[in-house]
Amino acid sequence: MQEERKTEYSQLRHRIKSRISEDIFNAMPENIRQELLNMGQEEIKEALLSDLLRLPWQQPKTVPDVDLVKAKYLLDRSHYAMFEVKEKVLRYMSCQKHLGKSYGAVLLLAGAPGVGKTTIAATIAAAMGRPCVKISLAGVSDSYFLRGAQQVYRNAHHGRIVEAVIQTQSFCPVILLDEIDKMGASQEHGSPENVLLDLLDSDRSRYVDNFLSMPLDLSNAIFIATANDLHPLSPVLKDRMDIVELPSYTFPDKERIVHGFIWPKLLKEYRLESLDSLHDVLADMDHPVAITKSLEITDEAVKLLISQCPEEGVRDLERLCRRLCEAVISLYYARGILLGRIDEKNVKTLLEPIFYKVK
Repeated sequence: MQEERKTEYSQLRHRIKSRISEDIFNAMPENIRQELLNMGQEEIKEALLSDLLRLPWQQPKTVPDVDLVKAKYLLDRSHYAMFEVKEKVLRYMSCQKHLGKSYGAVLLLAGAPGVGKTTIAATIAAAMGRPCVKISLAGVSDSYFLRGAQQVYRNAHHGRIVEAVIQTQSFCPVILLDEIDKMGASQEHGSPENVLLDLLDSDRSRYVDNFLSMPLDLSNAIFIATANDLHPLSPVLKDRMDIVELPSYTFPDKERIVHGFIWPKLLKEYRLESLDSLHDVLADMDHPVAITKSLEITDEAVKLLISQCPEEGVRDLERLCRRLCEAVISLYYARGILLGRIDEKNVKTLLEPIFYKVK
């Protein structure tokens, strides 16, 4: 077999042989090698050769093992409650682990903005040991976006599906199809929904991008979709997906999420405890300085923040918490004041301007 491949490589056109090494050529699937062997001199496009070189032919083709213990830990750490959703996701991952291939219908995570659809998909990818890439479909109305344009067109290029494989350098990625409910349709270049139907219907072992015009094996790739609203989706597309609806958060849920998830994450992200190490620098200043070991936020302050965020998710709530962290840091450097507690008395002040007071 090796001798046969060496013979095949020696039969390549000189221009292809000068761009593609023998190791990469031998790592390519049989059908791709045959396509290159049959190419005439006039068919060899530089852009095509560049794309073929960027694909991860030499990366391992084996599917990473699924760590269910890690998956449950990551889901519990990143999302409060949602036990039915987590149960569904863990069962899905268990079948992936057992069957060793892409299992069942594509998961469609549906729910209001800010309830955690994208982070659940990222958690699934992390637990599976796979790279994750997001393809935003909001406003996309051209099938060329996903499948690419044929080489006869000017400025033709490969589609976003192939780009996801190149970006992750893996034929086993988790590809997140974000906001599929906001796709459009083009009468001239076709609907992206038709591309999805073809991709989700087939076994994905012979996916053809219009630009490459060569079948790629995407059977080990996992597709996960998200949507805010199920009504815009066609019945045909919904029928091919396993819909998992994420519930909206209640007021008590949001309180627990701030105390148990958002605030601890932001304390670490903004390194607020590191401000304590600078208190000696400000010791001689005339400003009042309060030294603290941890920045606390009271229940009353959290309730006040939640009352300003009527959304079903927690995205705006996290933005307000970030503004508080920025205000604490700004207050420290602007006036030498190091807060140790955010309560209902000072939370409104922290959300107001610090450097520029409007009279």
